[in-house]
Amino acid sequence: MHWLHSHRGYTVKSIEPAKLESAPGLVRKVADFWTRNVNAERIMGRSVSEHERGSETYFAELETQRYRSHRHLPGWIASMRPGSQVLEIGCGIGLDSARMAQHGLRVTAVDLTVVGPATASRRAHERHLDATYLCSDAEHLPFPDAAFDYVYSFGVMHHAPDTQRCVDEAYRVLRPGGQALIMLYHRHSLNEAVHRMLRVPFEERDELCPVVRRYTVSEIRAMFSRFSKVEVRADFVFGEGYGSLFRWTPLPVYRLLSHWLGWHLMIRATR
Repeated sequence: MHWLHSHRGYTVKSIEPAKLESAPGLVRKVADFWTRNVNAERIMGRSVSEHERGSETYFAELETQRYRSHRHLPGWIASMRPGSQVLEIGCGIGLDSARMAQHGLRVTAVDLTVVGPATASRRAHERHLDATYLCSDAEHLPFPDAAFDYVYSFGVMHHAPDTQRCVDEAYRVLRPGGQALIMLYHRHSLNEAVHRMLRVPFEERDELCPVVRRYTVSEIRAMFSRFSKVEVRADFVFGEGYGSLFRWTPLPVYRLLSHWLGWHLMIRATR
């Protein structure tokens, strides 16, 4: 079975390359893709909520789906010390940043799109959340050195034209002893194998994302070599896009498979 990618008048049977050379205009293409395909609103072509973007029901439905599928994520967020200053890179519409603020963190969040920070900022204002949102490129963060206790980025930097530069920027804005909590995609994973076999694009069923990098654990350790300590573990072998397989896999089996073949490399790096 093959999925056809048809966009702007052409058809391609393909998935995104794991390693892609940066090129002029790539940042704009990535921003345009995530403006058309707002993160967390759809799962492989299916809308998570039919309600108006920014409404309470919209946020409730997207949050329910996100943390039901990403069972490893709430604990990761809760591991950050309340009262600390955290920068989220790639906040999208602000689901995780809102949870951080509710956890007692002082949040600054950036996203490459305009729609993400605008949607998240309205909600933060209405709910009186301690969160500030900006439109910014993660390769050129508008913050001084050593400004944050934590840098958090879940599934974002592998979409950047220069992922290494994003990691270096995270290191720069962290205080000594601060931690980067970053998720990057795992090349040696079940999800990679399935997508290669079926030729299904990674982020949206009918359109190739301009950049979707995937890494091995050894490549991650090299990328984070400036940090004093780097912990990497695999999680999330598959999500709700796998339908009944996700719903019916016993949790102990799911966790074991995630440890061996997880799609998410969960990185905790100490500056």
